[in-house]
Amino acid sequence: MKKFLLLISISIFQLSISQESNLVEISINASVLDFDSKKGIPFSEVKFADKNVGVLTDTEGDFSLNFLDQNIDDTDVFSITAYGYDTIKTTADKLYKFLNNTNRFFLKKLDNSKQWFPEDYTNDNYIFGKVFGVSGPIQGASIKVKNSLIEAKSDFEGYFKIKANLNDVLSVNFLGMIEKQILIETLEDKYILLKTDAQILDQVTITGTTELSDEVETGYGKKKKKSVGFSTSTITSNDISTGAVTVVDAIRGKFTNVQVAYNQDGAATGNKPQIYVRGGSLSINNSAAAIFDVEGLIYNEVPDFIDPQQIESITLLRSMGATNRYGSQGRGGVFLIKMKSLSRKVERLLNSLKVKGNDYKEQISRIDFDSLKPYYIKDFIQAKTLSEAKQQFISLRDGVFELSVPFYIESFDHFKKIDKEFAINILKLIAEKAKDNPKALKTIAYKLEEIGEFKNAKIIYQRLLSIRPLDEQSYRDLALIYKENEDYDLAASLFDMMLNNKLKNVNMLGLQETVVNEATRLYFTKLDKLTLTDFPLKTLKTYVPKNDWRNFGFDYRIIFDWNDPAVEFNVQFVGPKKKYYDWSHTILDDKDLLEDELNYGYNTEEFIIEKSDKGKWLINIENYTIQDESNPNYIKYTVFKNYGRPNEIKKVEVIDLNKLKQKITLDVLNYYN
Repeated sequence: MKKFLLLISISIFQLSISQESNLVEISINASVLDFDSKKGIPFSEVKFADKNVGVLTDTEGDFSLNFLDQNIDDTDVFSITAYGYDTIKTTADKLYKFLNNTNRFFLKKLDNSKQWFPEDYTNDNYIFGKVFGVSGPIQGASIKVKNSLIEAKSDFEGYFKIKANLNDVLSVNFLGMIEKQILIETLEDKYILLKTDAQILDQVTITGTTELSDEVETGYGKKKKKSVGFSTSTITSNDISTGAVTVVDAIRGKFTNVQVAYNQDGAATGNKPQIYVRGGSLSINNSAAAIFDVEGLIYNEVPDFIDPQQIESITLLRSMGATNRYGSQGRGGVFLIKMKSLSRKVERLLNSLKVKGNDYKEQISRIDFDSLKPYYIKDFIQAKTLSEAKQQFISLRDGVFELSVPFYIESFDHFKKIDKEFAINILKLIAEKAKDNPKALKTIAYKLEEIGEFKNAKIIYQRLLSIRPLDEQSYRDLALIYKENEDYDLAASLFDMMLNNKLKNVNMLGLQETVVNEATRLYFTKLDKLTLTDFPLKTLKTYVPKNDWRNFGFDYRIIFDWNDPAVEFNVQFVGPKKKYYDWSHTILDDKDLLEDELNYGYNTEEFIIEKSDKGKWLINIENYTIQDESNPNYIKYTVFKNYGRPNEIKKVEVIDLNKLKQKITLDVLNYYN
């Protein structure tokens, strides 16, 4: 018998009824609005408690909640929660009666005494302005009120607004620009011109340009071709013949002045080909073969183990300027190969790594952070009673350390071991003072995650979304914290918005690869907890190759999150065979990446270790940033073993970069899979 569907459509409900299976699917389409302004409340949490049925409102406050009727009883509790608002609750039977009259839910603002971030109605002064350089508006510029934790960010047209009073001083800065300070003498709009720091410009700019189209991969990351300043050319997967079986097949005939040979004279004398690029840095009588950069791994010989059908793009870098990153070994040109595989930093090919000069010979010790405790922590330890230690904290809090983020973080770390509630209240104190400072708020969220305080961490990430609604990071972090709070359907709803471009004025290009991995992990580890109504399953499968999807999971997945996109540091991975790989987050190494992070608001990088040689992996880290003592840079280091698999193990550690005066070993991973 054919399945007969009867679709009854009312303005609010949609009921799909199957006579064959007696299944009734209910779809509730409604809006969540502010009681006073009558405006939609974005990202409100709409759910049936304990039923794994939930969804987030979109950027206009609208939602569509879908579920099977038999999964919800009349007595099940329906709730709507939004950051800064009172929660409303009712039972399912009362909800249905309510929806017979209207599909608009109104929420009232939360009482200030109940909030981590009470609204301040005593200071309604906002300074409006625009930040620009000689070439136009600057997106992502930092605007701070000096001697406070108030901070704002310029939008894509350079505009900003920030809470400030007369006689306050604004500090305005952007990557590679000279900081500018402005005294607020009037409340008129401010137009701020930033000039390029000539010293930095001299270090990172390569003179001479060749006009090319759009973007290319370089040894320093993806850049606009017009800003590269050296000779490049690129082919994509569309240019690679379906009959190509080797990398040489993919390259042959696709680049001008490129010769495939088996020695420098072009005479075949063996089975291993080499590729020579005319127009490299050497003369025709002193030629050198090109090398290959495959997702950051360097090969002196043609990587013939690569399937050319899995290549996303090949970029040829020809000149000395293009190969500065590679030293003398790149003098014959460099082929940059990007793979279609989603996890681009997977160490699948370590046995074939034949690069010279990256042998690890350093002797670096692990740092004992306990030995670097500030004096006031030692005083807390020496206090005769817990009450005395708390009083010491209060005295310092009301004095010289009132706006010192590390003071609160260090105090939290001390008291969490003996009075967790008091420790969390310490973070609540600095969160209130830093409610408009994303850098400090991220640090607080990292520390809460470190001790498993996910409900409180969610409050911080919700605040970050409210003050940084155009930042990619705000959505990714909130989705992850929903997962940690076991709100799997809410996490799925947010992943759906991110991956299906449903966010207003936000795309996730900077974090796309990371978000895909994290959404896929949610699917494979919590499938039994998901209704899949709002899960972006179809979209995910377009990003993940079929074989990777069938065998999803990584031996190790390492994630670095940092609280300020402008921070400069280096991470070094040392494999079991004592070969190292450096990833640098610096202006000199990748100014375009840092600018992109500042412009679009993201601060995460992931690394995958898969199918490695057995043995120990060292993770080293080095800080290059001159620190702001009152609000320094912190990094959240997260490592998963057996990521996305049933035996997954997770570890989180938060590091104060201000304490790193030299390169240290952050972690040692034992690889015995």
